[in-house]
Amino acid sequence: MELIILAAGQGKRVNKYLKKNKCLLKIKGKTLIEKIIDDFQSTIKVDKVSVVTGYKNAKIKSNLKNYNINYIYNKDYKKKEMLHSLYLGLLQARTDIIVSYSDIYFSKKIISLIKKKKSKKIILPINSNWKQVWKNRKKLFVDDCESLKFNKDFKLTEIGNKITNIDEVMGQYMGLVFIPKGLIPNIKKFYKKKIKNSKKHITEFLNDLINKKYEIYCLPTKVKWYEFDDMQDIKNFKK
Repeated sequence: MELIILAAGQGKRVNKYLKKNKCLLKIKGKTLIEKIIDDFQSTIKVDKVSVVTGYKNAKIKSNLKNYNINYIYNKDYKKKEMLHSLYLGLLQARTDIIVSYSDIYFSKKIISLIKKKKSKKIILPINSNWKQVWKNRKKLFVDDCESLKFNKDFKLTEIGNKITNIDEVMGQYMGLVFIPKGLIPNIKKFYKKKIKNSKKHITEFLNDLINKKYEIYCLPTKVKWYEFDDMQDIKNFKK
């Protein structure tokens, strides 16, 4: 298993106040990215940890100097969305992978759940307790939420679209996704042929994969999870 952490973005809404990468926020003595790596390595067998960097990559490397990391530099981090970082990670992947955003804080129980469900299909952990998290973050549902729907077999049917009402949200994408080795070559080809020059987000890309008949299975969970998107999120987490 390989862990790929996406940490290339500038995080403008936070950076202009903190002057550092969001993944370097410290929670209980560890940066977010340190916690992610430590949690994975203590829960499952991780053959390789890759970190896709861009903005202030030297600061991330300095923070992780005691870790054995494969660094991938995204030179287009200012022009392209996080999806391009995912693609760069896929280019070097040689086994099953778990992709993680770098600005999230979550219980390591999620990792155990992914390990148990590991299959030949894409697995997407879904936050079933998302309404409470959004209340804690003091976010407006309709203004900021994306659609997420799955059927009775937990197969994802829609994600990443603008919503008009709360019924279109059956859970929240958590910034984590398991991709089996066997699907990586075709996903890379699809990105290169259809998506490469667009500015799509990862959730929109997942929706494209659904439309291309890829099967993505949701893994609902209520364990602890939080996202640091802006300064309000940081202040509310500390409360």
